[in-house]
Amino acid sequence: MEHKIWFDDGQQVVHQQIIGEFTTEETRYFGKKYIELLDGKPYRQLIVDLRDAGKMESRETRSVTNEMLNQAGFTEVVFVGANAATRMIAKVLMKLGSLKAESDFFGNLEDAIKWIEKRRK
Repeated sequence: MEHKIWFDDGQQVVHQQIIGEFTTEETRYFGKKYIELLDGKPYRQLIVDLRDAGKMESRETRSVTNEMLNQAGFTEVVFVGANAATRMIAKVLMKLGSLKAESDFFGNLEDAIKWIEKRRK
C-alpha cells in the first residue's frame, strides 16, 4: 500500500493521500487510522488528496469508505484533485445522505485548507 495518512498538528486536520488503486481492505485500514488519529483532537476534518489516485476497487469499496468516514464522525471532508468520475461518485453519495459530512472539491491543497479552516467554530 502506497497510500499515506497522517494528522497535521499545525493545521489540525487529517490528511489522506491516495496513490494508485484503492481497495476495500485499505479503506478498512484507514477507518481504524481515522479513529486513532482523531483521538482527543478538537476538529473532525479530512483532506483527501486524489491527485495520484487510481480507481476504487468496487462498489463495496465506496460503501465501506462512506461507512468509515461516518464512523470517524468527520464534519468536513475536502477532496483535492479529484477527476470527473470521482467527483460524480462523491456527489451522488452526498446527495443520497450516505456521507454525513459537509464536503467540497478543490484543485489545490491551499484552497482546501482555507475552506476547512473557515468551518471551524
